[in-house]
Amino acid sequence: MKQLGSSSILCRIRQYSSSSANKPELFLNPHAWQGLPADQIFQLHQIRKKYLGDAYNPTNEERTAILSTITSLTANKPALDYAFEIENFKERIMNNTPMKDRGKPQKLSNMFVINTGAEPHHARRIENLHRVSAFEMPLLTKYRQPYTPKPKTQAPIKLTYNSDFSDDISNKHNRKVTLHVELKDLELTKEQEHKFKVLAGRRFHHGSDSFQLKCERFPQAAQNVSWLVDTFNKLLAESKDLSKEAFADIPLDKRHMKTWTTKPKPVFPEEWKRPQDAPTKRHEIISQLVEMSKEKLDADQLHKISS
Repeated sequence: MKQLGSSSILCRIRQYSSSSANKPELFLNPHAWQGLPADQIFQLHQIRKKYLGDAYNPTNEERTAILSTITSLTANKPALDYAFEIENFKERIMNNTPMKDRGKPQKLSNMFVINTGAEPHHARRIENLHRVSAFEMPLLTKYRQPYTPKPKTQAPIKLTYNSDFSDDISNKHNRKVTLHVELKDLELTKEQEHKFKVLAGRRFHHGSDSFQLKCERFPQAAQNVSWLVDTFNKLLAESKDLSKEAFADIPLDKRHMKTWTTKPKPVFPEEWKRPQDAPTKRHEIISQLVEMSKEKLDADQLHKISS
């Protein structure tokens, strides 16, 4: 866009100002711009910006006058710089842009911009999972083979994972892994079983003869699995080694089983029951009518069958 010189500014002032010397210049009175042509309003806006310089501060009247010219942008609209100036004015003024950011290129606020944060990434992840389940998972059927599990004596360890698809990060649910082993699958002797129970302590369930250990100290589930397997292997190797200590004279501590076993239901003594003190049933008219209707229907049905 061409820069307006001082002579052209004075010319525009003379052209759009009134002849009276008492009235202020037209470019200083945006409230008087209503009804003027779009080109004239834009020129007044440019002159006002040039004249005020750093002290320029748009007013509501100037904004209303400039925005009123948008309807006049028909097929024969003015040059592109005029339309760009209108959009830039809306972007800088109507959005309450700070002073330090005014004058910069517009942000194209009329275009849809996806929300920021974790929500869009979560939506894209869910869409990808649905896409994989719909188009890629059915292709795995050609690799289907019969499953023959190994005997529990060869693979006694059972690992339980937790998958929380609502959260993409490594939270305490996704990284927690549980190791479960039944004592009968380890094929230990009586002395080795006793030492294993003593060393396991509270992690051993005496009711089901099983060992259970959980881990969530590391950020990834694979790291927790590695720690669980290493810890269990050390415990099993120490239990099989009876040369150091067999712990034969140490009794088993089963106090932790009180929290695992269910509490027995209390038995109410028969001599405490007093049926005479039970509340009497009243207002059973409806139930009596229902029973009478049932008896009548049964009698009618029997009469039809027998006749």
